[in-house]
Amino acid sequence: MTDVAVGRFTWQRGLLRAGPLGRRIELRSTGGRHGTAAARVIYRPLRPAGRAAAFFDQLLMRMRLGPRVGDPLAFVGPLLRSLPSDVDGMAFMHSSTPGRCIAALSASGRPRYVLKVGRRDDHRLQNEGRVLAELPSLGLPFRVPELLFADFTGDHFAVMSRAWPNCRQADLLPPDELLDIAAALAGPGNGRASMAHGDLAPWNILRTPQGLGIVDWESASPARHPLRDVIHYLVQAGAHLGWIDARSVVHELTGSQGTLARLADRISCPQPVVDHALRSYFSSAPAANIRRVRAFRDGIASQLGLTSP
Repeated sequence: MTDVAVGRFTWQRGLLRAGPLGRRIELRSTGGRHGTAAARVIYRPLRPAGRAAAFFDQLLMRMRLGPRVGDPLAFVGPLLRSLPSDVDGMAFMHSSTPGRCIAALSASGRPRYVLKVGRRDDHRLQNEGRVLAELPSLGLPFRVPELLFADFTGDHFAVMSRAWPNCRQADLLPPDELLDIAAALAGPGNGRASMAHGDLAPWNILRTPQGLGIVDWESASPARHPLRDVIHYLVQAGAHLGWIDARSVVHELTGSQGTLARLADRISCPQPVVDHALRSYFSSAPAANIRRVRAFRDGIASQLGLTSP
């Protein structure tokens, strides 16, 4: 893979640099069919405007029409040189986490690797490495990324996993499917979580040819209750994507046949714990300071008789 590290590929910048989101992520690719395939692995927008922008951006990348830029992965060249020599396309973007980047690499024409690189003090990324090493032993009924590497490399910490080809973002999960995910993470028949994802949101759930897959485990913790995953998923699906209205979210969170009540029943979780989970979630500030997200959360909290910050 030495040729890759010394710049055998010509990198180009996508048009997604335009606008606030583009300036943040700065999507870049080696272009052509393989580089574009890699770009689709790390950037799958769910909102219609984002999908349209990504489509035209990737079309230009495939035609190698984007502005030329330097190799954004040169700083991890020693790590890349350890990979097989059949890597034939790459894509790169900045993460929403400061100081972190995400890359995808294709090999022999198919997406093969996902690489996350953060600072040495990126403890959440280090947590993801530990969690990915542990998850296979839990026997979960859905796919999780296969960890290939999680360690320090120079002044950075890197996590590399195997990419899933031919996958797509999942649409709004049916209640039974969401319930099965949360119950599997909770462990059999107890009210304490064996593992909570911590950021179970629509953009972290994929449908692969081998079944449902869940990514981005950096916020996972055995100390968190699985009820939070259900609350978070429903709120994020409504607040960010408009896939579910506030009235339906309230029903799923408080109705006797709602997803939250059904999960509590399945894992033998008493009502005071359910109430505490709701209060705890809505008392915390949302990660994204977006007006529509705040308004949606405030509306839900008001209907629940809670206060949202």
